[in-house]
Amino acid sequence: MINPAEDIVSIWIQEVKNHFIMSNIVVPKSRGGRGKEIDLLSTKDKKYFWIEVSVSPNPRLPSKSERFNKLTKNALDKFADEKSTYLNKRFPGKLFQKWFVYSPKLFGRKSDERDRYCNALKQRGIYPIGFDDVLHELLEKLNYMGYDATRNYLFLLRKFWDK
Repeated sequence: MINPAEDIVSIWIQEVKNHFIMSNIVVPKSRGGRGKEIDLLSTKDKKYFWIEVSVSPNPRLPSKSERFNKLTKNALDKFADEKSTYLNKRFPGKLFQKWFVYSPKLFGRKSDERDRYCNALKQRGIYPIGFDDVLHELLEKLNYMGYDATRNYLFLLRKFWDK
C-alpha cells in the first residue's frame, strides 16, 4: 500500500506535471525474494523520472552536529545501487532524472540548512523538492473531485480551507 505522502506526490506528478506514473515498484533481490522498493517512476515527453519520497510531519532528527550529514546520506541511500541496477536492466538505455521529495520539517525556519541540503543533493545529481511546495502547487491546481480518496480529501481541503 502506498503511504499518504507518496499518494499525494503521485497525484501532484499526474495533475501538475502531467506525467504518466508507476508506483511502488519492487526490486527483486538477486537471489530471489522481495528487495527494496522504488517509490515512483514517471515519464513525460520521452523523459524519465525516478522519484523517492521521505516525508514525516514529525521527523526524528539527529543531533544538530550530525543532522546535515545523516539527512543527506538518507536521501542518497534512497537511490541505492540495487535500485539503479534494476532500472538499467528493466529499462535499457533510459536515463532517469532523480527527484527527492523531502519534509521541510527537517530544518529550522531561520537557518540555512534547507538551502545547504538542497545544494548538496543537486551536486549529487538529485533534484530536491519540498513537500510543502508539492502541496501548495497541487492545492492550487486541483479543480475536481476524483475517484480516489486522496484526491477527494485534497479537493475538499482546497474548497473549504479559506472559509
